[in-house]
Amino acid sequence: MLRKRCSDDAFLEAVYSSSTYAEISEKTGQKISTTMARYIRTKKILEKQNIILPKMLRKQHTRNSNISNLAAKAKTLQKLYSDI
Repeated sequence: MLRKRCSDDAFLEAVYSSSTYAEISEKTGQKISTTMARYIRTKKILEKQNIILPKMLRKQHTRNSNISNLAAKAKTLQKLYSDI
């Protein structure tokens, strides 16, 4: 996998125009883990200069299955394994 490089200017622009690490990652083309690590490093450096970066949030996961499907599957499995 090729390493995606992003300038400090582009990174800071993405930070100030985003609210989640995932948004920054999309704008810079970097992995989320790389983005989070770079954000923390940058934040520490800028705090020494009395510059506070905006707080970032983690993107919330959405579930694909709903409760009724999950309950139906559990009942089917319960019935299957209780007969054994």
